Amino acid sequence: MEFPIIELSGTEMNSSEAAAGQGRSLYSREPVLAALYVGVLGVAALLGTLGNLIVIITVTMKHLSDVGQVFIANLASSDLIVTFVVNPLAIAGLSLCM
Repeated sequence: MEFPIIELSGTEMNSSEAAAGQGRSLYSREPVLAALYVGVLGVAALLGTLGNLIVIITVTMKHLSDVGQVFIANLASSDLIVTFVVNPLAIAGLSLCM
């Protein structure tokens, strides 16, 4: 039993057409959305990187005397790593969809 797949444009495809890639992705139909998405991701990556670096520098200048400061530094460093890994992969995934 095949279930119909409804594209965002409102057209129906069956699963074999969808598997064959006959439906175009939203970003290939709307390049403005793709550019907006990449722009928002870029700004988020820049602000996230700067904010986390400021937190790490501020906390480490106080020589990590409190357990809470160590915890905040760990959170900021893990968020920084996620920012470096996830945002480029999201942009690369976007380019694969086009």
